[in-house]
Amino acid sequence: MISIKEENKCKECNKDRFIVNKTYGLCSECNYKRLHGGKSIFEVNIQKQKDKPLKPPKSTSIKVKPRKKTGEWEMFMEIWAERTHYCVNRSCGKFLGEEPKAIYFSHRKSKGAYPSLRLDKSNIDLLCPECHYQYDHGNRSKIIL
Repeated sequence: MISIKEENKCKECNKDRFIVNKTYGLCSECNYKRLHGGKSIFEVNIQKQKDKPLKPPKSTSIKVKPRKKTGEWEMFMEIWAERTHYCVNRSCGKFLGEEPKAIYFSHRKSKGAYPSLRLDKSNIDLLCPECHYQYDHGNRSKIIL
């Protein structure tokens, strides 16, 4: 006669567990490994994550209009090549670096009020972002050109 203890022992791991596969006498963990080539639940889940294809980014409903070419950037590159890369505000004089950024190029007379001066190099000053903001939105008298 077989004891109750021996009936609940898994034939694979020899642990006293509930037998889910009566044919093979296996507990749930050992039966899972049998069905998945010896891999544990954890190992199978890791492999599923690795095999999962990357989802393409969701498209946004916001449509962005492409910017029209004004010729400004090309002019900015010419100015960048011709001038030193320092803020022209005499009270600042900060080095602007080696990489040109649109924020460094300030129009003395605004593009809205004077559209004809948009591409005039003499209307452009090189300013650091702080001085540019001060010039456009603050007290222009603090900027000494």
